[in-house]
Amino acid sequence: MDDTTKRFPNDPIDEARLARDPEYRRMLDDADRKYDDTSEGIDWDEIIATTQPEFEAGIFAFNSDDYPTDEAAMAALKAWVHNAFEEADRAVAARLSHDASRP
Repeated sequence: MDDTTKRFPNDPIDEARLARDPEYRRMLDDADRKYDDTSEGIDWDEIIATTQPEFEAGIFAFNSDDYPTDEAAMAALKAWVHNAFEEADRAVAARLSHDASRP
């Protein structure tokens, strides 16, 4: 019994169809998502649904295997995160200065 069967204990799940039909699993997931708690404004199922194909394809924003050592990977990751923060900070500053210059 997989996680889908656990989530729908009263519904008959067609195990054979579940194994061969991704649309069937998607349909079950859509039905399950009606009851998700998104009160914090985060829809984790949507995040998973939109990133799962890239994950399965091995497409990552950062892959530590691209670096010779863990230390080099962590240094590159830190630089990448800081660069992303600086870009966001510049974008916010530009937006604030644009808004402040408006009459």
